[in-house]
Amino acid sequence: MLSGYPKLKSSRGFTIMEVALAATVLAFTLMGMIGVVEAGAKMLDLSRKQTFAAQILHSEIEQLRLQSWTTISGYLPGNAAYAAAPGGGYPAGPTTLSAANDPSFAMFIAQYPQTANIFTLTRTVTCIKPSQANLNPSAYASPPLLIQVTFTIKWSGVTGHSYSRTDTTFVSANGLSVAYQRS
Repeated sequence: MLSGYPKLKSSRGFTIMEVALAATVLAFTLMGMIGVVEAGAKMLDLSRKQTFAAQILHSEIEQLRLQSWTTISGYLPGNAAYAAAPGGGYPAGPTTLSAANDPSFAMFIAQYPQTANIFTLTRTVTCIKPSQANLNPSAYASPPLLIQVTFTIKWSGVTGHSYSRTDTTFVSANGLSVAYQRS
């Protein structure tokens, strides 16, 4: 041994308690990271499906803008044009739309085939003016002046939680009056 230098101690390694504590800290850190990744994946799935739903609803409203007043008013049951409307018009209650009976929804599904079994789209057509006490009249006393069309789209997230969005528009003989969306 050289004089003036301190004596070196032998290193023995870590104790079992130090290793257990380090492993516990590492396990909690990894569990936290997995939880963050899982929550991020759920949020990403919900965000993607909300975007698809909004696109579908906007597409349906835009499709209405392309229709003539005769066609739209023909969707009402009991209206004189009802029998002549394509597909015979729509009943008073909600109508479930699919790629087979709605061209706008069909185009969306053609572009994004993975969404075909995810979303359920319904449309409800109601005459606002003149108001009808009977939702399914045999005939209107006067021609429809204002129609409310409501689209509702529903889906389930990866967690199984159900979500829906609703888009409503009012249409008159002079065109689209107003549109609003509710989630």
